[in-house]
Amino acid sequence: MAIVGEIKLCIGLLTRLPVSYAPDEPAPALTIACRWFPLIGIVIGALCGAVLFVGSYLDLPTSITALLAIATAILLTGAMHEDGLADVADGFGGGKNRDHKLEIMRDSRLGVYGTLALILDTALRWAIITELMNFGWQFAAGALIAAGAASRLVTLSLMKSLPAARANGLGASTGKPENQTVLVAVITTLLALLTLKDISMIFLVAISAAIAAGALHLLAKQQIGGQTGDVLGAGQRLGEILALLCLVSIA
Repeated sequence: MAIVGEIKLCIGLLTRLPVSYAPDEPAPALTIACRWFPLIGIVIGALCGAVLFVGSYLDLPTSITALLAIATAILLTGAMHEDGLADVADGFGGGKNRDHKLEIMRDSRLGVYGTLALILDTALRWAIITELMNFGWQFAAGALIAAGAASRLVTLSLMKSLPAARANGLGASTGKPENQTVLVAVITTLLALLTLKDISMIFLVAISAAIAAGALHLLAKQQIGGQTGDVLGAGQRLGEILALLCLVSIA
């Protein structure tokens, strides 16, 4: 598959943006195409940054502008990462054993743990972006771009480091990315981090991504013995929140 086709496949998988792609592409195609996950994070971060610009231009309160940026991200992704976070919280929090946890994670109903996880995730994101806007929409937009790329790298690292917890599903069908695939994703992420224009911030975001990947790797391995699509989505949310927290702490 050509690079353009790989990128279109990632856009179709990770966003609701109108793009023609084959959703039933064979697993090897997605295993290679996932190297562009951080690029999709850059695109989503940039579009949310555009919302911050419009809000700043219209002189809207930063709290409202931040909420509009979050709504934009949710609409762009179809809340797939938030759905993964909620399912992981419900499964890991309420499951009695491995099989029960996986069963809960496949249940479309939302439980208490999932509800609380979504509330905390959204509230934290809103508070952080509101604070980042105090340093200008340009800085806040750069933070969203950097965090968007780094958090997708977390997803890729979980795909690489953990076996699939199920015999079917997204985690199993995608497979483990090759080292070259991961290298392309790392380079793309580093380019995105350059938007921060500060070596200490770049270092902190990189460290936060490693912490998010390592923490969820250990937790998922202990709880269900591997990764699923929900775990990958939760990794993206954890990676983004940690990256933004680091940026707001040093800003």
